[in-house]
Amino acid sequence: MKVLHVITDTNIGGAGRYLLYLIPQPAFRGLDIAVACPDGELAARLETAGIRRLPISGRDVSYSHRLTRELAALIKNEKPDIVHTHGSLSGRMAARMRKVPVVYTKHGQVRVPNQRGILPPPAGPFGRFLNRIATRVLADGVIAVSEEVRKELVESGVNPSMITAIPNGIDLSLYRQKSKRSSKRQAEDRDGADRRSFLIGTLARLSREKGIDTLIEAAKIVVTSYPSARFVIGGTGPLRAELDKKVRDLRLEPYVRMPGFVDDVPGFLSALDLYVLPSDSEGIGLAVIEAMAAGLPVVATRVGGVPEAVIDGVTGILVPPRQPKGLAQAIVRLLVDPDLAKTMGASGRERAEEVFDAKIAAERTLDVYRDVLASKARRRRRILPR
Repeated sequence: MKVLHVITDTNIGGAGRYLLYLIPQPAFRGLDIAVACPDGELAARLETAGIRRLPISGRDVSYSHRLTRELAALIKNEKPDIVHTHGSLSGRMAARMRKVPVVYTKHGQVRVPNQRGILPPPAGPFGRFLNRIATRVLADGVIAVSEEVRKELVESGVNPSMITAIPNGIDLSLYRQKSKRSSKRQAEDRDGADRRSFLIGTLARLSREKGIDTLIEAAKIVVTSYPSARFVIGGTGPLRAELDKKVRDLRLEPYVRMPGFVDDVPGFLSALDLYVLPSDSEGIGLAVIEAMAAGLPVVATRVGGVPEAVIDGVTGILVPPRQPKGLAQAIVRLLVDPDLAKTMGASGRERAEEVFDAKIAAERTLDVYRDVLASKARRRRRILPR
C-alpha cells in the first residue's frame, strides 16, 4: 500500500506531531509512505526522522488554485493508493481529480470560537446539507481525533458512517525515562533546605485560539501571591510580538519566559512541575497527552475533546476558557498542594499509557485505509460489466 500524506503546516503543531508519532509505528512497516509538506520546521523534522518528504508550496495554506494543480501533478507522479490529508482542502481536491481515495483527519473543533471565546451557532439545515454533500464528494473516510470532534462533525452534517474516532497517540517510550528523571529531581528538590521555583509551562502555537494571553493574565495573579512561581511558554506563531508586549506591560519579565521553538518536547516537559493548556478550542489537545505521559498534573480549559484526555479531579483540573482568575486559582491549588499534584501526575501517566498509545492509533488508522480501499474495490466490481 502506498500512502501520501498532505499537510501544509510549516511549524510543528498538533497535526505535525501527530504525523511524527504516527508514521514510524509498526503497523505501517512495509507501506510506502511519503509526506507532501512545504519547507519549514515540520519539513526538517520529518527528514531528520527519516520520513520521505516531498516539497510543495502553499505554506500554511489550506487551498489555492496553484497548490491544487501542483498536488494533482504530484499525485499523478507518485500514484498513491490513499491520500491522507491534514487540513488541506487542495489535497482532497487534487486527489479527487486523480481519482485516488481520500482520508482526512479533523484535528480541531468544527466550530471555532471567535476572539472573545464565543462559539458560532451550529449549522442550519441548509449548511448541514452542503457539508454532507461536500464531505461525500471530497473524502472517502474521516478520522476525528476525539469523540467530541466526531460528534461535532455529525452535527455539522457529515454522514456518521464516514467517521472513525481515533484518539491522538504518542510514542510513550520517549516520555517514560524523562518522567522518571523528573520525578526523582522533584523529590530531591523538595527534600532540600531551599525549595526551587515552581515551574509552570505550556507548549503551543502562538495563535489566538491557544489562549496564551489568558495564561499571561493568570500568571500575573499567581505571582502576586506566590513570587516563587515561574512560567515558560514554548512555541512560535503570529502573536509572538503581541504576547511579548503583554508580558512587558504586566511587568512579568522576571516571571514569564518565552524561549521560542522547542525541539525536545520530552526534555521541555521533564523540567516542569505543572502543565497548563489555556486554549479556546482543541480537537483533543495532543500537548496535554504528552504532559500526562511525562507524569505532569494538568490544568486545562474544558473545551472540545480535552475532557476526554484530562479527567477533572483525577489527572488534572478543568476550568472554563477565557477566565484568567479561574485558571490562576487552579494553578495555585496545585502549587500549594504538592501531594495532590503528584497524585494527579501519576494518574495522568497511567491514563496516557492506557488510552493514547501511537501503536494503537496506527493500527486503527490502517484499518480505515483498508476499509476505504475495500469499499472502492466493491464499487469497481459493481460498475465493471460481468
